[in-house]
Amino acid sequence: MDELRTIEVFKVDAFTDDAYGGNPAGVVPHADGLTEAQMQKVAREMNLSETAFVMAPTEAGRAVGADVRVRFFTPKTEVDLCGHATIGTFFLLASEGRLEGLGRRLAGDRIQTIHQETKAGVLPVHIHWAAGPRVDRVMMVQAPPRILETYLPDQVSRVEAILGLAGALDRSWPAQVLTTGLPFLVVPVVSREKLFGLRPDMSAVAEFCQRAGLIGIHAFARETISSAATAHARMFAPAVGIPEESATGTAGGCLGAYLVLNGYVAPGTPMLLEQGHILGRPSSIHVEVAPAGAYFEVHVGGRAVTTLRGQMLIPSP
Repeated sequence: MDELRTIEVFKVDAFTDDAYGGNPAGVVPHADGLTEAQMQKVAREMNLSETAFVMAPTEAGRAVGADVRVRFFTPKTEVDLCGHATIGTFFLLASEGRLEGLGRRLAGDRIQTIHQETKAGVLPVHIHWAAGPRVDRVMMVQAPPRILETYLPDQVSRVEAILGLAGALDRSWPAQVLTTGLPFLVVPVVSREKLFGLRPDMSAVAEFCQRAGLIGIHAFARETISSAATAHARMFAPAVGIPEESATGTAGGCLGAYLVLNGYVAPGTPMLLEQGHILGRPSSIHVEVAPAGAYFEVHVGGRAVTTLRGQMLIPSP
């Protein structure tokens, strides 16, 4: 019989204040010594869209300022970066006092900046502390935004057709491909009712995104449920195995950038994006797109709730 190792595991719902809302991720806070094969087995057993494994940075990462290293696995493969798993991981670690002495403090010690080493590079994560101390929210920095393409009318009509509802898209706003690290097509919908009425042909959406080199289609309406929100969104990415997602940090960054770069929201204005309500997992995604020298800097984040903590036994390598 194989010798078994015990590891600590968590399930954390990101981009929400409520248990079983938002987007769930697995977190393994002490992953040092685990092999890639073991991490893949754990992610497959957790069976969430992503599981994050936290460990000490490599020497190369430490040399450029990394405080921790995080690897992200779907049930099938490793991915370079995951937004909701980043928010969930650092909200958990900060709330449990596992980041004490790491990073640096700003704004009168109210903001702690941690640099995580990932396969997408060494990236800053800002932990906003409230009184208590209590974690108010976690914000991750994404790549400077770029508009890659603005769709022509016939392309917009094709998108409307595969989204399954005639007259849904708002032609007075552009449909554009943007990236803040991953490319999404951002499409405006005329109302929240029409947004909820979308019935995408998932095979057609998958084929469209594969041909266009997109992660997914991020549809949004300006009509929101909360009066504090800026937009309500739905994200479809069947080409990467996600028919619809309840909260998408990377797509939220693209939507925030879309609103700022097109002049609909002033730079630096805090935005709150709604997502996931139609799936029964309401999500609140905080986005800020502010000038940073010659480019814009995109911050995306929110809160998280731990809904499972326990131990898992895995075979030794």
